[in-house]
Formats: sequence, C-alpha cells, structure tokens
Amino acid sequence: MISAAGRRRSVIAISLGLAVGIGFGLRSPDPAHADPAGALARSGALADAAEAADAALARLSAELERARDHARRGAALTVSGEAPAPELTAAADVLAGAGDEADGARRALVVLDGMAAAVQPDAVSPALSYGGADLEQLAAQLRSAADAATLFVERRHATRAVVDVLAAALAALDRNDPTSALDELRAADAPLALLAEWKERPPLLRYWMMISAELLDAAGDIARATLADDPEALKAAAARYAEAADAALGADNALAVTLSEEGAAVSVIPLQRLAALAEEAAEARAALPPAMQPAS
Repeated sequence: MISAAGRRRSVIAISLGLAVGIGFGLRSPDPAHADPAGALARSGALADAAEAADAALARLSAELERARDHARRGAALTVSGEAPAPELTAAADVLAGAGDEADGARRALVVLDGMAAAVQPDAVSPALSYGGADLEQLAAQLRSAADAATLFVERRHATRAVVDVLAAALAALDRNDPTSALDELRAADAPLALLAEWKERPPLLRYWMMISAELLDAAGDIARATLADDPEALKAAAARYAEAADAALGADNALAVTLSEEGAAVSVIPLQRLAALAEEAAEARAALPPAMQPAS
C-alpha cells in the first residue's frame, strides 16, 4: 500500500506536470506574442530599414529632378533656336554623378524587402528596376542629344540666314543698287549648303528650300536685268518673283511648325526615359509608409 506521504508526493508531481503542460499549451504560436521583446526589436529594425530606403530614394529623386530641370531647359532652347548643349550636357553630368545614389537606393530597397519578409511576410516592398549603369547609359544619350540639338539649331539659324539674305538683297534693289544685291545673294550659298547636307530633312523643309531658291534666283534675275537695262527680262523676273512670293508665306508658316516639331523631337527620347526613372523613384518612395508600420 502507498503511504500517506507517498500519495501526497504523487499528487504534487501530477499537479506540477499539469501546470507545466497547461503553460505550454497556452503559449501563443504567434512570435509577436510568444516573444514580444523580439517582435518589437524586429519591427524597429524594419522601420530603420524603411527610413534608410526613404533617405536613399530622396537623394536619388533630388538628383533626377536636377537632371530633369537641365534637360527641360535644353529642350526648350533647342525649340527656340538658342544654344541647348550646355543644359543638356549639365543634365548628363548630373545623371553620371548620381550612380552611387541609384545603386544605394536599390540596395536599401533590397535590404528592406528582406527585412519585411521576416517581419511582415504579407507586406509588399517597393523595388527599383535601375541602377548606376542605367543612369550612365542615359547620360550618354543626353550627350548625343546635345550634339544633335546643336546641329539642329545651326540648321535653324541657316534658314534664318537665308531669309535675312533675301531681305538684304531686296533692300539693295529698292535702293537701285543691283550690284550690292548680287553680293548679298551670294551669302545664301553657305546656309543653303548646310541645309542641303541634312539628308533626312523634313518634307516641309524641302518645300521651303525650293521656294526660297526660287525667290533668290528671281531676285538675282531682277538685279542682272537691271544691270543689263533689259526691260523685258526685268518684267519676266519680277513676275517670277511675285509668283514665288505668293507661295512663300505658306512655306514660312509650314517651316515654323516643322522646326518646332523637329526641335522637340531631338531630345524627346532621353527626356521621356528620365521622366520614367524619376517617376519610378517617386512611386517607390510613396510605397514605403506601409512597410514602416510596426507588426501588429
């Protein structure tokens, strides 16, 4: 038989076993509840990672906006016929120097994603699809655009020079100075040659060049007929000039439109790419706040 003392020891042992078992049974499977101190530390680490990513994206976004400002000014100068290369080159330089910011932001987001996977598995972390090498490539495109824009502006100035030459020749004819008129007309050779080298020039520019050549030739015929004192030739040349002048107004308007379009197109591709990169960085930064929330 079991003594009274033995029975008491058995009861105590059973009671302790039940107590331990109940305690383990009540332990939450949720790590946050099972280890509140650890969960708090992990949530803090997640917030720190998100804060670091936010700061990295802010630095990258600031550089991209600087580049965009320069690029936009360069594009506007191209359209208006001013020197665009300094602004487009400045945009390229900013991008080339922002490679560390792009790589840093990308790494910070990778760290954040890994932290979020451990702390908040259901959270969706933002990512960045580009790095410093992509910014270098875009910088090279902007430098090429700067060269193309410079050449375009030279061609635009060439069209202006042709118009100015014709105006100067007509002014000389009005002064009854046909010799000076012919001298003025020779100055159109260089700008016309530059425009003729434009192999893929817009169709409307070809039309404008044809009308301009007709006006220049007719003005030259007027000057030569005046020097020769040939009334019939002078009358024929004047009629030829009047006919070309009727078409010139429409040609000038068409030229203004096509030059604006061509000027905007010179840098449109790198500008669009730059805008897309800046937008992606902004969207990644906007997606950070949910990842910064502590785990519930």
